[in-house]
Amino acid sequence: MLLLVSGATKTVKRVAGDPNIGGLLTPRSRNLSYYATSGISWAADNDCFNGFNKNRFINMLDSMRGSNPLFVTAPDVVGDASGTLDMFGHWEPVIHSYGLPVAFVLQDGQEKLCMPWGKLDAVFIGGSTEYKLGQEVRWLVREAKWRGKWVHMGRVNSIQRLSYARDIGCDSVDGTGYSRFPDSNIPEALSFLKYEQTTLTIDEAI
Repeated sequence: MLLLVSGATKTVKRVAGDPNIGGLLTPRSRNLSYYATSGISWAADNDCFNGFNKNRFINMLDSMRGSNPLFVTAPDVVGDASGTLDMFGHWEPVIHSYGLPVAFVLQDGQEKLCMPWGKLDAVFIGGSTEYKLGQEVRWLVREAKWRGKWVHMGRVNSIQRLSYARDIGCDSVDGTGYSRFPDSNIPEALSFLKYEQTTLTIDEAI
């Protein structure tokens, strides 16, 4: 599983050889030039949690032409599944027109609505903490994996949450704690992921 870090470029560069580290571009960041040449995996978020800025988002898409991110998160409405579907209907074709893969954000109540499976390339687990940890999300993640979609979880800021994300089948995670306290939190998370991967490998061999 990949840990995608927004910012903290100095720390990310220091651990760039780790197979579990990656980057997360946002409309306010200036890390694209590094991601494009570093060889690490990366994705792009929409920054809606902090307040969506259409012009910044479009500028980010313009700068990403010809690049190869894991996904670009389509703009969403925090806590509003119906509003997020409406936003996705507008922004999905725009993002795809740049030749970029699109992530659809799960918000509270999405399990009661139709999933746009044929138009999304990845699923981003958003919503409230209760929703993220609920059975409804597990069901949607299970179907996403069955359909061959990438699954990402946001706001993963603890070892406990890292373990949960891996257990339900996430391919990547991010959290602001890794940007705010990179020198302690990033090595701790990578150490955990390395240990978990080693344990899985040993268990598979037995």
